[in-house]
Amino acid sequence: MSKCGIPQGSVVDPLLSVLYISPVSTLISSLYLHYQLYADDAQLFFSFYSSDPDMQISCLQNSLQVISSCMSANLLTVSSSITEFLLISLKQQLLIVNSSCLNTCHSARNLGFIIDEHLSFTEQIDALSKSCYSHIHQLRAFNLTLTSKLSVPSSPLWFQT
Repeated sequence: MSKCGIPQGSVVDPLLSVLYISPVSTLISSLYLHYQLYADDAQLFFSFYSSDPDMQISCLQNSLQVISSCMSANLLTVSSSITEFLLISLKQQLLIVNSSCLNTCHSARNLGFIIDEHLSFTEQIDALSKSCYSHIHQLRAFNLTLTSKLSVPSSPLWFQT
């Protein structure tokens, strides 16, 4: 159990969160990384040309180590169980980078949208199709229940005399 912190959802939670994460935010900016911060989440964006991927991956690894050290100094931790590293690239380039020591994933969810490493959107389309099919199936079952329990008049009520 932690000896420091505030109750989640308290009135001062947003203000203290901003003050607490500010040094990390400043550090990320100084490393020339693009980022988005959410309430309890951060996303880093790093783009590079494929001319020397080993050097770029090494630079990224060093940046992540510096960020991790800064977070540790501020009593923050990186949750390795939910941390994802997604490299979006051509298939030929992925072979080079995947041989490095970074653990990459094939897709990641960002604000409910699934982005894959080749930007094919196959997983997003599959997930959306499954969701639509499920909703249509539920509506069909609901419709069958309603029509069997209700007697539907042959003409709308406002036309009856």
